[in-house]
Amino acid sequence: MKRFSKAARLLAAVLAVCLLACACGPSVRLEPYKRAVHEEVDFTQLEYARPDIDALDAKIDAALAATEEGDAQQALTLYDELLRGLNELDTMGSVASIRYDLDLSDEYYQEENLLISDNYTRLDNRMNELTGAILESPFEKDARGHWGEGFIERYEINSKLNSPEIEALSAREDELVSEYQKASAEEFTVEHNGEELTIDDLDLSTDEGMALYDKISAKRNAALGQYYLDLIDVRVEIAQKLGYDSYADYAYDLLGRDFTKEEAAAFSDAVEEWLSFVGIVGMVYSYSQPDSVAETLAGVPLEDGFFYLEKALKAEAFPASMSEALDYMRRNHLCDIGGGSSRMSAGYSTTLAQYAAPFMFINTDYYTDPGTLFHEFGHYHNFYCEEEMIWNDGISLDLAEVHSQGLELLMFSTYEEMYGADAEWIEYNQVVNIIYSILSGCTEDAFQQAVFENPDMTLEEMNSLHAELTERFMGYTDPYGWVDIHHHFETPFYYISYATSALSALELWVDSLENREKAVEIYSSLTQYCANADYRETLQTVGLSDPFEGDCVERIAKALYEELDIEQAYNSISAA
Repeated sequence: MKRFSKAARLLAAVLAVCLLACACGPSVRLEPYKRAVHEEVDFTQLEYARPDIDALDAKIDAALAATEEGDAQQALTLYDELLRGLNELDTMGSVASIRYDLDLSDEYYQEENLLISDNYTRLDNRMNELTGAILESPFEKDARGHWGEGFIERYEINSKLNSPEIEALSAREDELVSEYQKASAEEFTVEHNGEELTIDDLDLSTDEGMALYDKISAKRNAALGQYYLDLIDVRVEIAQKLGYDSYADYAYDLLGRDFTKEEAAAFSDAVEEWLSFVGIVGMVYSYSQPDSVAETLAGVPLEDGFFYLEKALKAEAFPASMSEALDYMRRNHLCDIGGGSSRMSAGYSTTLAQYAAPFMFINTDYYTDPGTLFHEFGHYHNFYCEEEMIWNDGISLDLAEVHSQGLELLMFSTYEEMYGADAEWIEYNQVVNIIYSILSGCTEDAFQQAVFENPDMTLEEMNSLHAELTERFMGYTDPYGWVDIHHHFETPFYYISYATSALSALELWVDSLENREKAVEIYSSLTQYCANADYRETLQTVGLSDPFEGDCVERIAKALYEELDIEQAYNSISAA
């Protein structure tokens, strides 16, 4: 998952991957990236220093005064200094966030993280006030020429997504998210035969083990679900104060979507009609894989993926910037890959805006195979390609996830060398996992849309709803597991981006089966679009389909049906 900077989270929109990770508000222009200057900043040596927030406030006061006095030079000079100051604040917020993710028991970084988040919300409102004052001043024309129309259009959109009225609510929202994250790292147990058992102690191949698993899941759901109930109340009030009738509409705007919740619902209907059968049969059939497949997967740890990634990037016509990004990451220790009980259970990429330095985080207790590394490196390269992100720049979640999932599928070219005789089975399973991303993305978006249409739902009603939706899209019932999808708590309505982007990535993979060189070329073109690029327009620019138009879902579903030989898989399951 891609985690967006605090600047993107709070100033261009408001929160995502995995924690303070969020996307920004809607983009207004389609433009290839301009290369950033990446500073050599060794993360292991980077010191955290709380930014001087009072100084930023004082500078905003001075810029407002200069605007009132008609001093264009002073106002615009101070404005540029403020943009740099906000990037410094954002960077330290990212450092505090990463350090907290490394140890969720670290109260110092938890508090610093919340402090910066709360102040960024407030400073965003002050920057909106200052920008509006300058645009109403006699030197409006000078400001427009200095900033560019794209910057101003983004300000006009994003200024509607924040207000001083919601600052206290936003602070409460951040507190609840932080409390959820800490609670979600706790171990839940069930008593059995005088022993306290965790999920790791259970034999899930037995009925008894599964019954105990359900008890632990219900216990976990009851505890974590309370945070969600509180977050619903806060978020509904935020949307209302900003003039929205629906929190879902606000969230879609906040995430910079170039499609509506109604279009997402229609997309989900098409997925249910054309892809659910393919996904369900594929998932069931994958369970019949030889025992050697699991052993093979376990024998290739995530860290080994670096070797294969480097080799693939140099062997094919991927952009040179991808190899540059990988070298830059390693040289500056801009990734942290490992496990541990106090570590956040996530994988994400974010950026240290001040240095134009991306950072990758993966918990290998949860993500064990190289596929996750390939996925996250797609995000990492995306950040590497961006110019230095400033206050109201925007990134499309849906486009960002095509960067990651597209690379994940194109890396199948390495599987034979990695996995030997089991490569074909593992490739099959990975494609099924991508289809699962589409089905689960639609499931979770439908879940959230229904919850926020009826925000008075009880936890029990939510669990029943989730069981119904998982049965509808994926063929099994899961009433409790939604509380472990941290996106619901941290970045509401993010999950549909996994579905839309996965469909685009699968289209790219299907194309690669006929013409690998052309598919890599399309992917390479796609990586050139980062900040302030729209999802749907970019797809069409590089030669991919718009998932919301025509028979896109049907075409890709039929291609997958043939490629995965779903009829043979279905007959095999039926005969078993």
